Amino acid sequence: KGAKREGKSAWDIAEHYTKDFLLSMEQLHILEPSFIVKATDHIDEQIQLIERLENKDYTYVIDDGVYYDTAKFEGYASFANLDLDAQQEGARVSVNTQKRNASDFALWKFSPQDHKRDMEWSSPWGTGFPGWHIECSAMSMSYLGESFDIHTGGIDHVPVHHTNEIAQSEAATGKRFAQFWMHSNHVTSEGEKISKSLGNGTRLQEIVEQGISVDAVRLHILESHYRSQSKFSMEGLQASANRLKHWQQVAALVLQPAPGSVNIADEIANVSTEIRDALALDLNTPLILSLIDRLMSSVELKLVNADAVIPFSEFLDYIDAVLGIKLTPEDITTSQKALLIERTAARGVQDWQKSDEIRDSLLQQGIGIRDTVAGVVWFRLF
Repeated sequence: KGAKREGKSAWDIAEHYTKDFLLSMEQLHILEPSFIVKATDHIDEQIQLIERLENKDYTYVIDDGVYYDTAKFEGYASFANLDLDAQQEGARVSVNTQKRNASDFALWKFSPQDHKRDMEWSSPWGTGFPGWHIECSAMSMSYLGESFDIHTGGIDHVPVHHTNEIAQSEAATGKRFAQFWMHSNHVTSEGEKISKSLGNGTRLQEIVEQGISVDAVRLHILESHYRSQSKFSMEGLQASANRLKHWQQVAALVLQPAPGSVNIADEIANVSTEIRDALALDLNTPLILSLIDRLMSSVELKLVNADAVIPFSEFLDYIDAVLGIKLTPEDITTSQKALLIERTAARGVQDWQKSDEIRDSLLQQGIGIRDTVAGVVWFRLF
């Protein structure tokens, strides 16, 4: 559909959106996977997996393709607690009345006789293309083995896609496919799920063009637990941007040791431990963010003395490692530091006019200042 809409080939469409997706991953500080693989590069592996199922008598052939017989896999409906009598057809293809069971799904689809598809390959059963589900099992097993630890995906994959992955994989290997399944819930906008069909999505580039940083986008996503619905809105994004700005302003205190202030090293260590516990609690990111809020408010009040500089610096690095949100500050210039010293001297002789002029000059440079009992501290405004 996309190829017809844009007047390009399916290969061109796939290449375009793959590059866009990988660029967005990089911008959002998402670690690159060990393997980034394409289903179209693994047609042989998919055919071989279908042949294994065929040899074990799990398949049958009808007019439009090779199908998996779900009735032959014991406990097929148990993973998703499916009601097979009420279940809709188990594939994103038109209904074929030749299917033995409504839940049976295509392993290999035959190409139409009246035209050539952009993507089609030869197989033992005829020219065609893989079904929706077989590619995931074949590629997973090629790189991770026939049984591996964690499988992720959207919550909407549970009743069909992941159930079918389990059925075909475990029927072929006789082994448990994945030990743990982690399903993320939908992102909503204006109360509706974001989807291609509704056209209510927003691209990352569009957000950045409105002056919202990618770190704020990442923070906005983490404010909801991955298993709960998250509400996307520009208002929410702006609130996340403000939250991030506060963290960054407090983080700047690591470059400004405050003599005589309270030692917060133990407090930092305790919060770091609580964050690790929250990670182990099914990746409870909303709790983690609240813990960071708590520590940042405390640091803002108590400042950072010499003994806490290293622990706080390590904490900022830890947040980057855990959440992918960069808080480590950039120092101000030597000339800006000289202005701060000059302003302190002016205040010492009650030259308030000069003090205000220096403050205004720093504001124009994007540097805000705050007077504390331990002296002046600076923070970046943008």
